[in-house]
Formats: sequence, C-alpha cells, structure tokens
Amino acid sequence: MALQLGKMKSMALGMCLAWLVLIPVCALGDGGFIPSTAFQKVEIPDQRALIHFADGKETLVIDTAFKGNGTNFAWIIPVPSMPTVEPATTGLFSTLQMIFKPRIVHNVTGYYKFAIFLGILVAYVLWKGRRGESPTGMLLIVALFAILSSLLLPALGTTASASLSGDQVSVLQRKTVGVYETATLSSRDGQAVFDWLNQNGFVAPTNFIPAIRAYAQEGWYFVASKIRLDASLPEGAKPHPLMLTFKTDHPVYPLRLTGINNDSCRIELYVFGKSRAQIPHFEVERCTKPAYPRGEGQPAVKRLEGIRIRHPLLRKLVDGSPVATKLTGQLSSRQIQEDAYIAWTPFREKQLTRYSEQGAAVTAANFAVPVLMLGLLGLLCTYWVSEKEPALAKQAYKVSGAIILTALACWGAIYLCLPKINVAVSRFPGIRMSGLHKYTIPAGLAYFQTNETTRIGGAFKPDAAWVRQQLAETSEWRRGLESRYQTNLFSGQLWREEDSPGNYTIREATNGVEYVWYDLEGGEHIVPLFIKTKKLP
Repeated sequence: MALQLGKMKSMALGMCLAWLVLIPVCALGDGGFIPSTAFQKVEIPDQRALIHFADGKETLVIDTAFKGNGTNFAWIIPVPSMPTVEPATTGLFSTLQMIFKPRIVHNVTGYYKFAIFLGILVAYVLWKGRRGESPTGMLLIVALFAILSSLLLPALGTTASASLSGDQVSVLQRKTVGVYETATLSSRDGQAVFDWLNQNGFVAPTNFIPAIRAYAQEGWYFVASKIRLDASLPEGAKPHPLMLTFKTDHPVYPLRLTGINNDSCRIELYVFGKSRAQIPHFEVERCTKPAYPRGEGQPAVKRLEGIRIRHPLLRKLVDGSPVATKLTGQLSSRQIQEDAYIAWTPFREKQLTRYSEQGAAVTAANFAVPVLMLGLLGLLCTYWVSEKEPALAKQAYKVSGAIILTALACWGAIYLCLPKINVAVSRFPGIRMSGLHKYTIPAGLAYFQTNETTRIGGAFKPDAAWVRQQLAETSEWRRGLESRYQTNLFSGQLWREEDSPGNYTIREATNGVEYVWYDLEGGEHIVPLFIKTKKLP
C-alpha cells in the first residue's frame, strides 16, 4: 500500500510539472473574451519607393535616409527622361506600409486546453474504473460544464526654365522642392556631371563616377538634391520623399548608384500598374486588386482583407490602377549593379502570413499538447500496471517517455519554424484612436484656449502654430496625458503630425483651424477646432 501511495505521489508530481510547463502557453493564449488586435511594428528599410506606371509615364516617389539640416551631401537620382520634381508627404510610406501589411495571426483559439481537459477526464475515468466505481455522475457534470463553456468561447483568431553651365552639362532646372534644393542635369559626359555637382555644392563621392558615366552615355538625366541650409526640420524628423514623373517605355527603379558604398541593401517597392509586377532578386509579398471608394465615409476602425486606397496623396497618384504589388529584396552589392526593370506577369493574389509571438506559441501548443497528454496518460497507465506486469510497464514507460519528448520537441520546432514579426497589440485600436482624435484632443485644446482667454482677459483666436505648440511631445498637455493616450495604437509609436494612420495634420482654413486625423486606411477626417464666427451688426 505504501509503494502504491508513493507511485501515485510520483504521478501527481509528474502531472504538476507538466502543468507548470503549460502555464506560460496558457497565459499567452488567454485574451479574455475580447480579442486584442495586433499590428506590425514599424521597420524602415534602407530604401523604399512607390512606382506608378500608365500610358508610358512613370511616377517614382523615393524615400531617403537623410538626417540633419544644412548638409551638402547630394542625393542623386538618375531617370531615363526629363522629369518633373515635386515634394511628397512624409506619411505616404507609413500609410503604404500599413495597408500592405501581412496577415497577422495573433488571436489563436487555444485548442490545446481541450486536450488538457480531455486528458484529465480520461485519467479520472480510468481511475474510477480501476477502483470499480462508476464515473457517470461526474461525467454528467463535466458534460454540462463543457456545453456551457462552448457557449462562451471567443471567436477564432484572425487569422522650369533652362539654362546652360559650360559646354558639357545642361542645367535644365534648379528649384526649391520642400526642404530640398534640387538641380536637374543632362550631359553625355559623366565626368562633367560629377565636376559640376562638386563645384556647385552637391558633393558626390569619387566612386560614383563610373556609374554616372554609364548613365550619361545612355542619355539619362540626373536629379541632384540636398537639404537647404535654411530648411527647418523638427528634432528627430526626417525629410519628406521626392516625387519624380517622367516618360519611359519600361518602368524602372534606378539601382546602380545605390550599390556603391553598400554591401547590402533592403529595398521595398510598392508598384501600381496593369498587372502583377516582378523584378529579379525581389520577392512578391503582396499582390491584390485595390479598391478606390468614393467619398470620405466613416473612419476605418478595423482591418479588412482587401486594400482600399483612401489616403489623399496616394489616391491622387495611383487612382484607378488595376493591380498593386509590394516587392521586397535584400540585395547584395553585386545584385544592385543593374537597374531594376519591372516585368508584368499574370495577376495572382498573394498575401504573406506572419505570426506574433503569442500566435506562434498557441499554434504550436495546439499541435504538441495532445501528444503530450497522450504520453502523460501512458505514464499513468504504466504506474497502474507496474505491479502485475513489470516487463510490460517498463516498455510502456519508455514509449510514454519518448512520446513526451516528441511532444516537447514538436512544440519547439513548430514555434521556431513559424515566421514571426514584432507586433503592437491593443484592444479596439480603431475605436480608441477615433475617440482620441475626435473628442479627447479637441477637448484638451478647447480647455487651453479657455485658459488663454482668461489669462489675457479678452478674446483669443488660436492659429495653426499655437495648436502645434500645444500638441508637441514636450508640451505641458502632452506630458500630462496618460501613456495610453500618448501612443498611436496602429504603430506602437507616439502620435505625431504626419498624414498617416493614427496621426494628424494641422492646417488653416477659411472657417478657422482644421485638425485632420487619419484612420487605419489613411483616410482623412476633418475636425474644425475653432470656428471663426462673424460679429452680429
């Protein structure tokens, strides 16, 4: 009897240890009855560009990694024909990254809990049967509990003027584009182009000369840009992208200058055109037929499977394009020695699936835990038959141990093999961001306006500069907000002035200052802050 009691204690200890192993997984899968939403955290590549091609004309928007004010370092973009150069908004690529996101698996139903429950139930039935007792009463209670639990289960997881400078270089245009000073050049002599750049304050490294010569001999044009000495950029802010429009028979992304001084480069391209885009050494991450809804509509508060183009600038650039493709590539210096020409292939829908840490852990547990419970039940039976058939119990013990080890290895292998990304997790992010921008922020600004009116003892008319000052990250009001009101729940970063999901812009209007915020799809929504009313006669 003492021996039997000792074995039962050992078995209980084994079950407790197994349960301790499962506790972290259970905690990961416990999202309550309100599932949380996961968004991919912002990861900025070395280069990213938007390409729109239609009717022999390409629009190329390129983001740059320039930092700081007043630098004379030149950013040189070669293009096959005379371009127009315009500024793009800083929120364009943040919006593209959001709407082209992969399918994120985060709220996975923890079916492994049923395996644990079933294992315990089977062990109970076997134990009652071994004692010669009927488990019917307990089974009825368990069945009723299971029915009630099933009713409360959460939903399944989601899954220019021209002038000349010398005889060899044509300076076709020099103008200010946003924070940049730009020059558009043309020449068949690459050395002359290089010399002109350095003589006019657009500094380029000498190892650019071979590539510039090659482009010049092929008749390409050069857009050189540098940040203006008098440009004012907020601390930590990056300059806006540049937008070039030019004629070409074949859409292209110039790469030969990119490969210089770079051993490796990660590039993201968002291509809008007549069909699916394909480029050597690039992987298609997303391909779909976007929708172009008309009108402002209600704010987008939850993610949809398809892509809807609602961001104002993005809509203006690509409106009506049949197919959108996101291409990514981690290119070596050798692979960047040739320009990336886009080939059109038959349309085929594609969207990557990525897992959060929680999603991967619970998915792996759903496969591994049933096997683990089988092994634990085997150990239980082994203890019970060890006195009568020790030889059989010894073999069963080895088999059960192997099953348990296999289950643990299975969990680790599945978890490690599933493609994972960093995510920002929150509950009801769309509704909460909508409330922040429509109610919380306007109410806070109205409060400070009232205080200012009281302080000066007369009417106070806020302007855009005053509003920006109140909303700055270092302002008294922002510092007083709780951390949950400081964060853009779509990106996990602080909300800021930028035309991208979860953020805002400020602009003057005829009827006062307009506060414009951007929903999950980049759609803009205007909130008049301070209405200017006419005085009564």
